[in-house]
Amino acid sequence: MGLPKRFEDSMKELLGSEYDDFIRSYEDKSISAIRINTSKISTQDFEKLAPFRIEKIPYISNGYYINDTDAWSKHPYYYAGLYYIQEASAMLPASILPCDPGDIVLDLCAAPGGKSTQLSISGISVLISNDISFSRTIPLVKNLDLFGMTNHCVMCEDPSGLAGIYPLTFDKILVDAPCSGEGMFRKDPGLIGAYEKNGPKYYCSIQRQLLENAYKMLKPGGMLLYSTCTFSDIEDEQVVLSFLSEHADMTVCDIKKENGLCGPYDKYAEYDTIKGCVHAFPHRFRGEGHFAALMKKADGDSLCRCDMADIDFSELPVQAQDILKFCSDDLKKMLNKRRFLIGKDGMVYMLPEGFEPLYHKKIRYVRTGTCIGTINRAGKMTVHTAFALSLNKHDYTNTLDLTADDPMVIKYLKGETLIPDSDVTSDLNKGYVLICVDSFPLGFAAYDGSKLKNLYEKGWIYK
Repeated sequence: MGLPKRFEDSMKELLGSEYDDFIRSYEDKSISAIRINTSKISTQDFEKLAPFRIEKIPYISNGYYINDTDAWSKHPYYYAGLYYIQEASAMLPASILPCDPGDIVLDLCAAPGGKSTQLSISGISVLISNDISFSRTIPLVKNLDLFGMTNHCVMCEDPSGLAGIYPLTFDKILVDAPCSGEGMFRKDPGLIGAYEKNGPKYYCSIQRQLLENAYKMLKPGGMLLYSTCTFSDIEDEQVVLSFLSEHADMTVCDIKKENGLCGPYDKYAEYDTIKGCVHAFPHRFRGEGHFAALMKKADGDSLCRCDMADIDFSELPVQAQDILKFCSDDLKKMLNKRRFLIGKDGMVYMLPEGFEPLYHKKIRYVRTGTCIGTINRAGKMTVHTAFALSLNKHDYTNTLDLTADDPMVIKYLKGETLIPDSDVTSDLNKGYVLICVDSFPLGFAAYDGSKLKNLYEKGWIYK
């Protein structure tokens, strides 16, 4: 691999005697990994169900190394949201940020959603996932929907605008900042071109501004995780030191130096304030490159969350009665207690519990919770795939459960109409049918007594 000379020179200076081992690691192949969605399946059960070889990642409780990313991305279990494909070092930031039940959490630079999916299953109350790029929020929404959680909201806002709306609001904030990408050169050599155009100095001002906005939104006593996928101390240690110099109420928490993680570069040994930060290097750590700094804000008084909008949130729309027809009693009770928002496009969103005080008219929302369906101009609602993925098989009484090797599973994921044998449909009722693979929901179909009209989300079609 032809690495940029300026990068090599910088790493020689920063790593010293470790440089040769570091460079040799680029001769090795990048290692792929998956992270299990423990809201749907335990790691123990997944190990029994895994369709291909897996190897436990020792420092990520629900992480596993894999060999063939392509095979895992095309398996029906991926479409059922049982796992997320993510490079091992990228799992570190969200695993380091300690989230507690009831926390309101912000993922400030969230796309494409790997870290958000990890945060969403941590038992928190509400997750706000934001990205400044609308195009990047499309895969972010899909990945969160696939995980089937109902506690998230996706926004597309400039962080400086959010800081003005949400002062001292969030218990935990993750800032996985845009960076020069040095830590990903082995996995994606295409990043080298962008690096040669915009090096570390280009990004450090962006990173400092992101941290400043995050600071304004962090509650007193709250915790902030800053991370990058670069090795540059200009973007890592120096950005954190600059931030701390301007905010005396922020301190760096210690992250354990284990499983190959190490502290700041030797040139920063005299700076005790940042000794808790960690680097992941490919010659020490079975993964790519990452940097993480966990910081805590001193205790103090909080403000109101935001200037709340005067919004009339609704109960479950009457058009949703077709959905309720086959819901379990417990699911009906839950739906009847939740609050909903109907968008101008007719999409019906089930709001995360506790989200109402955070809603604001000035924000550009891409998702306000889980989309349960869309109401057309004729006033009829069609159920959405995201709602199906938020369920378990026992939530719905009208189901078609297929095995992973059944050809109908791929046909369904490709958006095709299903015409099963009569012995398969003998227990089905007309109306919405929840299609499952090995008891895990994939989406809905509409059964008319002879065929199943496919209602799988068109933008998610299997390829």
